[in-house]
Parts: sequence; C-alpha cells; structure tokens
Amino acid sequence: MPYSSYKRFFDQSRELLCIVSLDGFFVDVNDAFTRVLGHPKSSLIGKSIRDLIAPQDIEKTLQEFKRIKHGESSTHFENRFNSSSGEYVTLSWSTSIDPESGQVVASARDVTEQSNQARKIQQIEAALNKTFILAETDAKGVITRVNDNFCDISGYTKGELIGQTHRLINSGIHPEAFFSEMWQTISQKKIWAGDITNRNKNGELYYVKTTIAPMINYEGDIQGFMAIRQDITDQIKHEIKLAKTLKILNETSSSAKIGGWELDVNSGLLTWTDETFRILEVEKRDGYHPLLAEGISLFVEEHIHIIDDAVTRCMTKGEPYSLELKAKTPKGNQFWVYTTGNANYVDGEIKTISGTIQDISARKTAEKKFNLEKQKSIQTAKLASLGELAASMAHEINNPLGIISGYSELLRSRAELADAHEKLDVILKSCKRISHIVNNLKRFSREEGERKQGPIVLSQVIKEAIMLTQPRLKRAMVQLTFESDSNLAILGNDIEMEQVFLNLINNAADAIQDLPVRWINIELTDTPGLIQVRITDSGHGIAADVVENIFSPFYTTKKVGEGTGLGLSIVADMLKDHNASIQYDMAHANTSFVLHFTPYQEA
Repeated sequence: MPYSSYKRFFDQSRELLCIVSLDGFFVDVNDAFTRVLGHPKSSLIGKSIRDLIAPQDIEKTLQEFKRIKHGESSTHFENRFNSSSGEYVTLSWSTSIDPESGQVVASARDVTEQSNQARKIQQIEAALNKTFILAETDAKGVITRVNDNFCDISGYTKGELIGQTHRLINSGIHPEAFFSEMWQTISQKKIWAGDITNRNKNGELYYVKTTIAPMINYEGDIQGFMAIRQDITDQIKHEIKLAKTLKILNETSSSAKIGGWELDVNSGLLTWTDETFRILEVEKRDGYHPLLAEGISLFVEEHIHIIDDAVTRCMTKGEPYSLELKAKTPKGNQFWVYTTGNANYVDGEIKTISGTIQDISARKTAEKKFNLEKQKSIQTAKLASLGELAASMAHEINNPLGIISGYSELLRSRAELADAHEKLDVILKSCKRISHIVNNLKRFSREEGERKQGPIVLSQVIKEAIMLTQPRLKRAMVQLTFESDSNLAILGNDIEMEQVFLNLINNAADAIQDLPVRWINIELTDTPGLIQVRITDSGHGIAADVVENIFSPFYTTKKVGEGTGLGLSIVADMLKDHNASIQYDMAHANTSFVLHFTPYQEA
C-alpha cells in the first residue's frame, strides 16, 4: 500500500495514533490525538511525552517504555495526559516497536469516563467494605464472596463461609414464613429489606439490618444475590433493655397510678404514657396524640382556668407547677389528680413541657375522712367541756331554783287570793321549765366512755332537739311546727340522733334567716317497716349543682367563717351508723329533706 494511503489512514483514524522515538519524543500524531488533548500538532511533534504525562504516572510510564524497548508489546496500559484545558485525560495504550524504523507505534483510546467511573466504584466498594457486612451468593444462595466484616461478626473464616448457605448462621428465631417471603421477593428480581437475627459461631445472637438485591446478567437472568448488612446489635440490645425498663416503669406507674406526659409547645401535641390514658379513661389509638385543648378539657369546669393558666405560664415563662385538681373523663367519672409541669429548654428556648399526673382519689378520700374525724373529735371535746360547764351550771342554778320553787310552794299553800295562786303557778311552771332545760343540756353534752345504743322513741328525740333550739328560733322569728304522738322506736344512740335533728333545724334556720316568711315544719309518718321524717322550710330549694355536693365533708354555701361544711356530712354519717338515710327532695316546692328509719323490733 502506498505511503499516502497509510498516511491518510493514520490521519483520519478515530483511534488516537502517534509515533514516538525510543527516547520518548513525539515524531507524529494524528488528528484524533490532537482533538482529544487539545494541543495542536505543531506543538506536540518534537515534544517529550514526559512534559504531558501526569507527574504521578511518569515513573510507571518509563517502566513500561523499558519493556517496549526490550521488544515486549504493551496493551491496556493506562496513564494520564495533561490536556490544553488543564484537565487530565486518561488514555489506554496498545504499543509496539516498528522493526523498520525502530520507533514506537502506539494507539490509544480515551477512557477518562470509564476510569472515573471505575474509581468511583472502587471508592464505593471500599466504603461499603469498611462500613457494611457484605456477602455475594450464586442464584441458589450459596455464598461465593464475603468481606472481613462478615467474618468478624459471624466468627467464621472466609474458608468456612464460602460454599455454605446462610443457614450456617440461622438463629432459629425467625419462622419459615419469614424466609419464604424473602425468597419470593428476591426471586421476582425485587429488592428485599428487613431486620434479621443471626447466630454467630459461639452461639450468640447478633442483629443486622439487611438489604438483598438480585444481580441480573445481560440476558436478564438472576446470576446471584448481593446482601448488604449493617450491624444493629447494640441498638437492638439497647431497645430490648429499654423495653424491659419501660415495662417495669409502666408496671410501677400503673401500681402507683402515675402517668407521664409531654407537650410540644410549637404544635400543641401531647404525648401520653399508657397509664395517663388509663387514668383519664381516654381510648388509646395508634398514632393518636391529643391536642392541648383536649387535655385541658379533661378537668371539671371550675378547675379548667387553673390548669390552663398554669400550662400557659409554664410554656411562656418557664414557671413549674404542681396542682391538685379534679378531672372529668369522657366516661363522665370525676376524681382528684395531682399533676406537675416543667419547662424543657433547647438553645435557650422552651420547646416542650413535661410532667406527671397521678390519681390521688384514695388519698383525698382518706384526708377528708381524717379531717372529718378530727372535726368530730374537736366537737366531742367541745361537748365534753360543755358537759362539765353544764354540770357546774346545773348545780349553781338548781340550788337557787330549789329555793325559789320551795318557797313558791310554801306561799301557794298559805296564799288566800286567787290571783296569787295563779302567779305562783306561773313561777312554779317556769322553775320546772328551767330545770328541764338544764337537765336536757347536761344529758346532751355528757361524755360517754363508749357509744351506747338502745331503743329510742323518735318523736321524743325530735321534741328534745326542738326544745334546745327554741330560744334561737324565737330570736330569729322562725315558726317551727311538729305534731306527733307516735311511740315508734328505732335502735340507736339518743344523743347522736338528737344531734342529727339539731343540725338539720339549725341549717334550716340559717338558710331562711333573710327571707320575709320564715317557718320550719317537721312531719313524722310511718308505714309497715319504715319511719319517715320530713323536714321542710320556707326556702325555695337548692340548686342542682349544689345538691351533688351538700353531703360531702367541708362543702358549704355559707360565707367564710360562718360554717365548717360538716353539718350535713355528719348527719349523713350518723344516719348511716343507724341504718338510716337522708335525701334531698328535688320535686318539692320548698327546701325539703326526707329521712328514712327502720323501726325497732323487739327480739
């Protein structure tokens, strides 16, 4: 072939072609070479290749040249050349020596992109090998390759793993269905991901987050699988430990009836523990987080503003709080809770507030009972003191009273005038009345070593109570009516029953003291097996919301300092001790209480 034909082929070839002398200088380059590197042919011919090769590649290129000088051919040798843009171009060379000219004839391909991609893949693989647990299997699941991390976590050597299946590290924890679903997924050329519990060579469990991807060949067939795993053993063990701790805390919280909560200040979302849901009787649903307004609404009307204000101040000013409030659940139940709140700061800002809520109904009930018993003890002590005073007064009064009565009798027997008889009768009658009042006061206020019960005539007890309250009723201009000849008896303590009617009469007198018409009426009726006493006054009734609490200890509608709130509570307790009851009659036009007693039956 003529030289011109070779020259034309040389210049027009898409391959990068060049001729280099044995001492490393360009003799000739084709157009493709200049186009890729960007240097004009004139600047390349006669130029040493060392001036264009990347410094890091000079030494290996010189070594390759020595091989070529010794008559060895070179293929797929790569090095980097500096282009006119300043960037390196990676070239893959095939070279040999022309026996006629003794020069090096070389062709090259621009493999810059492939080389960059290969380096990326190498870097990715290096990162994966360093970070993850890698394994490759064939299409049947037989292990063909593993990295060092796989050996470290499993305890097996590469020789022990390769040729085996993953059954070698099966923990036995997962059911067959778990692996069947996995194989079904990857056999359909889909990627499977999940957490797997394996067992190492020493028999210890370890946990890995696993992704399994099928490797597809050019024909579209599965030629194997790549498994990429991440060791999550510490995380799982921590979660197991945390779950155990939370279980203990939940059981403890449940026993103590203490729940926890957290409020996200920005979103207003509440997070509750299981016990909080139970305490407030709110249904727990997956993903459900109540809003702040919902949580606030779970308190009785009179306490809503208290908790709302406390939470607001905690969110805005960081003020902690601890409150005893009455909760009202969606089921309509009401009970006392103790709740706390504290602000949590992030970078100087309040992000959340958290606290506890505890059912303290039992404690509040015990406190009320204790306070009631304490008040009863105080009242008993007062009555004991009154008894001593009454005994002393009775002695002091009875002496002059006896003198007045004796001399009045003497004068009456000697008096001749009729009007003198009448006046002396009045004096004697008054003396008897004074004596009766003093004796009744002594009896009512006496301190007994033990509580005595026996048959008592209910109508007589009511009359005795009326006699003690009569002076006050007269001063308040309250008309009291009671007419009954019933001799029906109940089994009980006459002093306690007298106190019941004293409290009810005094309460009625207090309630109607500002009314223009003031009266109290007591009725006693009996039917077989039941005695009923109705005490009605001229008041216009009690509001429904008040009626719910009137028998609770320390509840009073009187002004501060005018009542202890124990009157009706003590009445209810004493009646209960006597197998009796008291109810407020909502249907009556006036204020009316009805008491029910069981008649005494002699054995």
